Amino acid sequence: MTSPSINHRTFVIANPAAGAGTVGEDWPLIERLLRANLPELDFAFTEGPGHATLLTREALRAGWEMVVSVGGDGTLNEVLNGFFEDPEPDEHFQHQSDGWITKTDATPQPINPDAVLGVLPLGTGGDYRRSLGLMGGIAENIEHLRGRHTRTVDIGQLGYIDHQDELASRYFINISCAGMSGLVDRYANSTWKGLGGTMSFILATVRAFLHWQNVEVEVRLDDTTEVRDHLVDVIAAIGEYFGGGMWIAPGAELDDKAFQVVTMGDLSKTEMLKIFPQVYQGKHVGSRKVTRYRAHQVAVRPVDADREVLIDCDGEQPGKLPAMWKLHPAAVKIKI
Repeated sequence: MTSPSINHRTFVIANPAAGAGTVGEDWPLIERLLRANLPELDFAFTEGPGHATLLTREALRAGWEMVVSVGGDGTLNEVLNGFFEDPEPDEHFQHQSDGWITKTDATPQPINPDAVLGVLPLGTGGDYRRSLGLMGGIAENIEHLRGRHTRTVDIGQLGYIDHQDELASRYFINISCAGMSGLVDRYANSTWKGLGGTMSFILATVRAFLHWQNVEVEVRLDDTTEVRDHLVDVIAAIGEYFGGGMWIAPGAELDDKAFQVVTMGDLSKTEMLKIFPQVYQGKHVGSRKVTRYRAHQVAVRPVDADREVLIDCDGEQPGKLPAMWKLHPAAVKIKI
């Protein structure tokens, strides 16, 4: 076993706007702590959407061994995508004439299969950190980046329709879903997050709740099970938490080679008000209108093709249904 005292050559990608600007404000302290723990270190700040992905690819091609995401789940998602060549949507997915999106046999192409992903969670939601167990402060979470101990985790790949009505694809590391959660993302990401992750998502959820009408969809699980129902959400989970601390998929594992698929069924507004606080404790899974499955791929299409149903992907809102989620097991090494 390699000695844990030996560090990876590390490139840090920091989103200065994360955590309502706290990453930028606290950067002198963060950099000082990073350099005290990681001798071979360089860093760059992101300048806008998608920049973290480009920076990650450049760093890995330049020979850096570990890339650390400093920010929230959105920054982490962008860094994850930079570990792989940009997936050409038409090579990985097909949008059929009947509205379904189906997969091809294409697989992710890692830029460096031995590269390690590091996480310094300082964003608003911080849901993936809960599954990793990184619930300490800045100094404690930086210390975990030392050494060479890693865990190989699963990732998901999403094929969907973007806001320009084109087939698109991206990877995710935690949770992706469709339904009211996508509307929550739209509201949460368009407002100030200075109140903190949980409160920001609660306010966005209340706003989405007031406008939401359940949508009738068809769901295919591993091409063997089909479900048709009016739903609030369809969730493909690798991790257990989303939405600023909602325990949406209790028991989901980062490396068990399958999604935990959670369907939030045809809940009335009254039932939604009752079940909403239960989600933070994982007790919603006891509802007869909440169903869980285990699957390696999930496809969803709206019965009414004209109904816009938005998608959540690691807390971002990239597009809408129809969509397909497929799991890639043991796809990336993450520092623990």
